[in-house]
Amino acid sequence: MSGTSLSSRLFVLSGVALVAILASPVMAQQASKEDRTLAGARDSWPIHVTYYPSRLKENAAVVVLLHMQGGSRLIWTRKGGLAEGLQKQGFAVIAADLRKHGQSKPTSGVKAAGKKKGGGSKLTRFDYQLMVSSDMEAIKKFIFSEHQNKRLNMRKLGVVAAGMSSPVAVAFAANDWSKKPHSDAPTVAARTPRGQDVRALVLLSPQGSLPGMTINRPMKFLKGKAAFLVCVGERRSRAQLADANRVYNFLKPISDDPEKRMNWMNSFPVQLQGTDLLGKQIGVENVVVGFLKRYVGDLKDPWKDRRSRAAR
Repeated sequence: MSGTSLSSRLFVLSGVALVAILASPVMAQQASKEDRTLAGARDSWPIHVTYYPSRLKENAAVVVLLHMQGGSRLIWTRKGGLAEGLQKQGFAVIAADLRKHGQSKPTSGVKAAGKKKGGGSKLTRFDYQLMVSSDMEAIKKFIFSEHQNKRLNMRKLGVVAAGMSSPVAVAFAANDWSKKPHSDAPTVAARTPRGQDVRALVLLSPQGSLPGMTINRPMKFLKGKAAFLVCVGERRSRAQLADANRVYNFLKPISDDPEKRMNWMNSFPVQLQGTDLLGKQIGVENVVVGFLKRYVGDLKDPWKDRRSRAAR
């Protein structure tokens, strides 16, 4: 499937329309953002994020942006980058440095605990597991707090991941969908949810596995629960294209009805991969934004208090 595939035609905003939107008085305002440091949910590892609030407040969908191995959130937060683009479209955005990346490097206190699993500066299989259970859960806790303050709607959550962070995002989404609701009502349908908030994932040149973590079971579990968009460069990229196809194949069979279809794959005529696909004027950002608007931003889920009824 190429960059001019059905998914592109469905999701791409035309150049004229996009310019008109960005030039409107509301969109022309300077992007507002703030840097935060979150504490890992399991080990208090400092997780640095940049948060872009939304003008839509409690009606806003929220997107988490994750980098490749060796990268950082700066790939998203640069001027004119995807974080700003999503914010201009009404999304709340969180660009994160996962542990041992960017600013989320070991501090003196963490280094002192380096003898423990996941300590030190070298990535281990425990680090990848903690990215899911500690880093991403810290981000989800922050999203919950912003939701309760009516600054976004956590029921409309999307994740964009690249390379290494793709299995992390998928595992996190599967864990989120596995969370049982609070036992605060007679029927399951009436109970307050604790998870099942990740509604769409964008995977840029996804890796199929990490040390101690595979993507196949969570992908199959999420099929029909969350929408997926897989993007990859196809020129002289046999290994990356094979990985992307392998990941996408877990979602088959794919619906032939564009109105019912949830899963898409776009390959682009370049050698670039992962976040290197961004900023190259090949249409990746438009496809990603259009996909997120359709499968997250346009959801009709209204804001609701997410505390257990017993805690209200």
